[in-house]
Amino acid sequence: MAWIPSTAAPRKPAIGRPSVDPSSWRSPSGAPLQRRALCGLARPCLKQPQRTPRFMFHEATLLLIVSGQLDLDDGTNRMSMDTPASLLLVEPNTCADLLKTPGGTEQCFRSVFLTFPAALLDGFHRDYPATRTGPRPASPFRSAALDRDLTATLCHVLESVEESSLSDERLRHRLMDLLLALAERGHCFGHADLDSTSGRLRTLIGEAPERHWTAEVAGKELAMSAATLRRRLASEHARFEDLLIDVRMHHAMMLVQTTAWAMTRIAEACGYKSRARFAERFQDRFGYPPSTVR
Repeated sequence: MAWIPSTAAPRKPAIGRPSVDPSSWRSPSGAPLQRRALCGLARPCLKQPQRTPRFMFHEATLLLIVSGQLDLDDGTNRMSMDTPASLLLVEPNTCADLLKTPGGTEQCFRSVFLTFPAALLDGFHRDYPATRTGPRPASPFRSAALDRDLTATLCHVLESVEESSLSDERLRHRLMDLLLALAERGHCFGHADLDSTSGRLRTLIGEAPERHWTAEVAGKELAMSAATLRRRLASEHARFEDLLIDVRMHHAMMLVQTTAWAMTRIAEACGYKSRARFAERFQDRFGYPPSTVR
């Protein structure tokens, strides 16, 4: 089922209010979608308040709060978003405490979570060099008002991500169009580090968190020995085991919020054969068991 408004929005450029009320948009629950090197799409849905400490936005992220309220606090900046009339834009590598509070007629929290990997942003800045010159935002997260054209552009992208028959090249052009629409309104994501070993490893594991990852396996994928991988990670103040757990737990959190899967299936999707071990890792990371999220 495509994630679209109840009434199709026109594609012609326009300014002012969106042609449809974004609160009427539907965000059906389903497993997150990952289009490799292009984007990720998830639609969290919660019936009860949830705090997520130290959530890491590894990639540039666009959020639309369909219902309820999201509060972010990175220790320096705070922000609340409770309207579907604006987008929330989060810079890559932003760590913040999150609070999701149900609301609206359904008394639930619903959102759209669209991520842009570093390679896509690098290509965008290369294709549109003028976007490199904008001032760096004071806060790692900010809002962007939705107008008619931006609404239509976003709808088109969300439909495209879920269209499995659409080629990667065509999807890339549509994502670039969305980034350009944001840039025209003064909203550009900053540069993400393409060269760091920890960043490359996060991307690698994130594409298949269910695999049996070891430093040897990951090193081979990254064209280096396990010893070299560990040495380079140490120079970036990171450890292979910690990074592996963190990527898997972030994936687990998204699966718990977006699917009705049994915990055993979620554990397996995150690389754990033991549900008890998975639950222990989850509680160590977030401070509560995965069963309490739903």
